[in-house]
Amino acid sequence: MGLGLTVLAAGVAIAFGSATTTPGQVATDVVAAQAQPPQSGAPPATAGGRPLAAAFGVPFPDLARRLGWLPIARRQDVVDGREVRTLIYARAGRRLAWSVIDGAPVSAPAGSRSVAARGPAASQFESGGRVAVLTTRGGHSVVVSAASVPPRAIIRAARAR
Repeated sequence: MGLGLTVLAAGVAIAFGSATTTPGQVATDVVAAQAQPPQSGAPPATAGGRPLAAAFGVPFPDLARRLGWLPIARRQDVVDGREVRTLIYARAGRRLAWSVIDGAPVSAPAGSRSVAARGPAASQFESGGRVAVLTTRGGHSVVVSAASVPPRAIIRAARAR
């Protein structure tokens, strides 16, 4: 009986997020979710190519026009008890994930470095072989990450509107 309750409690903690997450844990867990396969295709776009998608009131940016990243797929996850919506972009055989985390902004992981940016503060960090940038938009945290993409390109994508 005791083992069954322990297993049940562990399952609940995993499904709804642990209350004991460390500062920066949510951001690194979002990066892990971004690395998973897409769940659905790209959202519809305007005639100009801008994605007709938003998450928690935050519109996903048009990365195609200025940066050459085309929206190709989406993900929806619950990470550490928070809903996360991700739009996946592609360019030259590489993928970049742009996620919005529901709720109050999250902390940057230990070892992050501040990125000089116009607008909200941004932090760069690495997790799971991916370079990531954490910033805020519309009162929510945004995490942008990619593998095998120069950090400067990820920073530009995180700043894009």
